[in-house]
Amino acid sequence: MTLILSLLAIYGLAFFIKETDGPWNLIGRWRNLMMRIPFIGVQFFKLLDCYFCLGCHCGWIVYLLSHESYSWQFFVLWALAGGAISLILSGVVAKLNSSHS
Repeated sequence: MTLILSLLAIYGLAFFIKETDGPWNLIGRWRNLMMRIPFIGVQFFKLLDCYFCLGCHCGWIVYLLSHESYSWQFFVLWALAGGAISLILSGVVAKLNSSHS
């Protein structure tokens, strides 16, 4: 049960960062600020454009927040699992949205 909740948290965090502006447009303003920084903005755009990349980063963030003791092997595994689950769920959501249109 905890694993399912963690995987959904990874996708939720990735979706929140990529697709929403957040409360009081905080995420939208942060996203726009990061895009305007020279040299970092292009890489930041590429990070936000890819659910796999964003999911990898959300995976290790959720791992660090949900575990008391850390191992670099699990750190890498959670990052890869985060990328995979974000990519899979974004495809499922896109398919569901296209079938309703």
